Amino acid sequence: MSFVEPAFPALLAVALLGVAVLRGRARQLLLLAVSLVFYGWADPRLVGLLLGVGLVAWGLGLAVARWPSRRRLWLGLAALGTLGPLVAFKYLDLLGTAAATALGAVGAHAAWAPTGWLLPVGISFYTLQGLAYVVDVHRGRLPARRDPVDVLLFVAFFPQLVAGPIERAAHLLPQLDAPRRPDAERLASGLSLALWGAVQKVCVADGIAPFVDRVFALPAPSWPLVVAGTLAFALQILADFSGYTDLARGAARMVGVELVPNFRHPYLATSPRDFWRRWHVSFSTWIRDYVYIPLGGSRQGPARTALATVAAMLLSGLWHGASASFVLWGAWHALLLLAQRAVQPRLPAWLVGLRGSHHLARALTFLGVLVGWTLFRETRLDRLVAYAALRPWTASRDDWVVASVLLVLTTLLALPLLAALALEGPLARVRGPWRWTLRTTGWTLALLALASTVRVGEGAFLYFRF
Repeated sequence: MSFVEPAFPALLAVALLGVAVLRGRARQLLLLAVSLVFYGWADPRLVGLLLGVGLVAWGLGLAVARWPSRRRLWLGLAALGTLGPLVAFKYLDLLGTAAATALGAVGAHAAWAPTGWLLPVGISFYTLQGLAYVVDVHRGRLPARRDPVDVLLFVAFFPQLVAGPIERAAHLLPQLDAPRRPDAERLASGLSLALWGAVQKVCVADGIAPFVDRVFALPAPSWPLVVAGTLAFALQILADFSGYTDLARGAARMVGVELVPNFRHPYLATSPRDFWRRWHVSFSTWIRDYVYIPLGGSRQGPARTALATVAAMLLSGLWHGASASFVLWGAWHALLLLAQRAVQPRLPAWLVGLRGSHHLARALTFLGVLVGWTLFRETRLDRLVAYAALRPWTASRDDWVVASVLLVLTTLLALPLLAALALEGPLARVRGPWRWTLRTTGWTLALLALASTVRVGEGAFLYFRF
């Protein structure tokens, strides 16, 4: 089920009623039932996979706590049991084809027939969450839960189930033990956040998506069209994913749970490292804590740091899909991070302290991010090679006109995000009757915007694909 489907408000109302009138285990069972209905709405068969990952995490968490001397065995089984389904559904065809190619190269006859399996929605998120639970129990960050309902609800909690944020057990489990009862302030705040998320998704991301698709479907787009299309995609992916996160956080807040923020104005980043502190924060911190630091992080010399950085970013790319474009995207960001680590300490003090230098840093960082988005959006390597050979002066006048129109459209659709950025501070300081006046006005404007732009067959959230 998607947040923008008509059935979702009814399901959310059931969750709100349950949180208001039920207590203890009954409340948890109700939230678990709502989560399973939410996940199995389109295909009930997927519920078994979700429950399987949750039960593996629960059982191996208990095993780690009960027999710590065998922790390597339990952690290995946890990785196999939680990430195994992800590898099977997402990467089995890639691995099978690679193995067949390798065998063919040494003279052995081998062939791989594609499985044709569809990727279960959300599997890239809840599998990471299940594995992190077992690892955190091993690290002593929380005690193992004896009740399977606790862990199942942690893995399956419906607002963040299919596209994050990726929660940590130490943060989410205590809230699920006793969700706060709904009150007027929490409901209003959650509704405001959810409506803002819907506006980002429906009005901004879905508004620009057809033009982005059209540019990248052209047989041979010119330089200005590729640049304009990439800028439009940068807006689309931010509004789409940030919109989902705000919808998830708003729905969770209404049922008494506070999810972690996932975006902190990433396009204002002043360096590649700063970008990853702002973009998809729950995933980037997961990669940092469970991949980068265990591989050595920044404390075991330059060579080990470079290895950990490259491994972490390549895995980040592969996590998005079994495609060379995603691997290139991860490699590009690894290069940016390593370049920052090499160059930043050598910058002269006068340049760092120069007035307005942070604006130049933002511009250069955004340019690097845009190159990465080109690699991310274009799935064909031959076309990427062709893009690298494009020159602005070879474009026709018509290409420049079309690209200019797309840039104007992108700017107009970005205005709600820019206005929200400018008003974020002042609106947070408003108190008293004016707060409710501004809220109800915002709700009205959001509903009018949604009603005027919603179309039949809205596009799914981009991160549902991953």
